[in-house]
Amino acid sequence: MDAAERISRLLGAIEDLELRARRAAEFLAELPVDEAVEALDELLRRTHRRSDPHSAALEGLLRGLHAFVSEELTARLRATAEAKGTQAVAALFTRSDAVRSFDRDKESWVDKEMRARSLGERKSLARGRNRDLLARLAQDQDPMVVRNLLENPRCTEREVLLAASRRPVRTAVLEEVFRSRRWATNRRVRKALAQNPYCPPSLAISALAILTTPDLREIAFDGTISSEVRVQARLLLAHRTGPAPE
Repeated sequence: MDAAERISRLLGAIEDLELRARRAAEFLAELPVDEAVEALDELLRRTHRRSDPHSAALEGLLRGLHAFVSEELTARLRATAEAKGTQAVAALFTRSDAVRSFDRDKESWVDKEMRARSLGERKSLARGRNRDLLARLAQDQDPMVVRNLLENPRCTEREVLLAASRRPVRTAVLEEVFRSRRWATNRRVRKALAQNPYCPPSLAISALAILTTPDLREIAFDGTISSEVRVQARLLLAHRTGPAPE
């Protein structure tokens, strides 16, 4: 049994995403680094449906890479992927900047009333019941406010998509969305992250992995986002359907 299959069997049985991600990070640390890279590459090739055990394993691995894998191991995985020419895996570790960067002075629209409130008050409101306020707070630029919102059981996909799609937006806010235990596997949220030009390529590329083939085709030709993200979408398409069209 190869490493990809072992990881799929191990992680696919763990329902809780946080636990799955922690175990995934431990598994990667236990494997020889070349086997870890090969396993990641193979899972990227095998992932087709969100219900598939390979998808569950890959979700855990991607979250583990961003949350629990040490910088030292990340550097070794990146170097090995580059040396082996496994482009789809190397792209997960890209250090490139987002196409666009946040500039507070250039925000086209600001909820001045909400921004005038203290951070503590906004964090408290993000845990509240008022749906109109939750929608407004989904556009907050403070990651702690967004974290409270994402953890609120009254938060719906509508608010999460507002946070994931907002432009301009701070990187830390998008990272909170990606790490959300409740929303990290939502396909529409992942797609919004992948298509946000303020999202760092490493995060956007990780968001691509469990998207559908039509989603990947759309992203592959989205001129508003990083070329690295478009290339990764084409690589994933090639894994699934053969070479992507020019």
